[in-house]
Amino acid sequence: MTQFKKWQIKKSRTFNDSIAGYEWLCMDVGTENMKARYVNTGLRFDEPSYIAEDYEKNRVYFGEEAKALVDKTNENIIIKRPVRDGNIADPQALERILIRIFDHFKISKATKKKLIVIMATPSDINPVQRAALESIVTKLGASRGFVQEEVKMSALGAGQDIFGTSIMSVDMGGGSTDIAVISKDSILHSTSSYCAGDYLTEKIREHILRTKAVHIGLKETEELKKAIASLVPGPNEQPYRVSGLLIPKDSAKSGEVLAISKTIYVTPEEIREVMQREFREHIIPAIRKVLRISTEKALGSVADLKKLGKGITISGGGAYIRGIDKFIQDELSKEYHLEAYDEHGNIVSDEVYEGDEFEVRCSAEPLYDVINGCVKYRDEIYREILEEKKFNLFRKSKSSIYRLR
Repeated sequence: MTQFKKWQIKKSRTFNDSIAGYEWLCMDVGTENMKARYVNTGLRFDEPSYIAEDYEKNRVYFGEEAKALVDKTNENIIIKRPVRDGNIADPQALERILIRIFDHFKISKATKKKLIVIMATPSDINPVQRAALESIVTKLGASRGFVQEEVKMSALGAGQDIFGTSIMSVDMGGGSTDIAVISKDSILHSTSSYCAGDYLTEKIREHILRTKAVHIGLKETEELKKAIASLVPGPNEQPYRVSGLLIPKDSAKSGEVLAISKTIYVTPEEIREVMQREFREHIIPAIRKVLRISTEKALGSVADLKKLGKGITISGGGAYIRGIDKFIQDELSKEYHLEAYDEHGNIVSDEVYEGDEFEVRCSAEPLYDVINGCVKYRDEIYREILEEKKFNLFRKSKSSIYRLR
């Protein structure tokens, strides 16, 4: 009886802990930017996910300084991006950025003992990479690390109810576009496409090189994309002026006057054609696939998605592409073909599907949806921690009772 009373006292002390008794650090491990928020103090961190190592001068550059060196360095400077195409490409570089984040918030050793880190990552990372991420933060002194899917956190941060019936989230970042149908805090089905910010930038570069024989830099292409890229026509569209390296054509004659650089004008119409082609080839089929498989798993999911206030929410940098919501809504309403091929590449079936009407909207703060979602998700993580404590206390009490016998 005495042993039981001691356990009861210990139990009451343990479960009196509140969510405010922990330190909370939320992170958006993005391809283009690394965002973090120290919830207890309100401090924030937001830098490009770039590292530049200068082996000649033995210097390391982070964030904006490193990104500014892209396409402007010699062989002595190596640019590293820890996350590429929705995967952790360089764990060592990622660990260095995480160390920088911990140093930025000046987290003491005593504080780290009760520090919980919530990390949102692209859906494509595998269990080994998840375990590696959790291991890195515990190695840096944090009490626990939890990894969540960016697409789920972005839906929660955008104001969608991920704990209710079905909603769809499209999170278009720099390295990947994650698409998922979420219901009752679980993902019914999701997929990831490499058609995202970096991919679209590269396709625009290829188009300009192919049609105008001018090779422009990555940063210049990104600025062009932000200025004139769209999916539907808009008012007062103007050509964009950009300069790059002139690539001599094979038909150039001997003695012909050539230039090293050339300034050209790129029209919004031609960039729109590139964007629409890539969206029709990659994004729209991916959304249809997720909708189809989710319906097979849960018949009521599509009916829920069609309810007022549900539908599809677009987050991430892709939400800033002009007309993306209207374009996706119009494309999904169109009739489409679904072809099946055999092992030799021959068509074995060609089914025709009707289009569907969905409410499609862009988030109000698309770049901060993921980090906001992580902050909101603390309650669920706290419940998980309490459940683990209950289980561990029960197991200890059971073993102590056996010892008494």
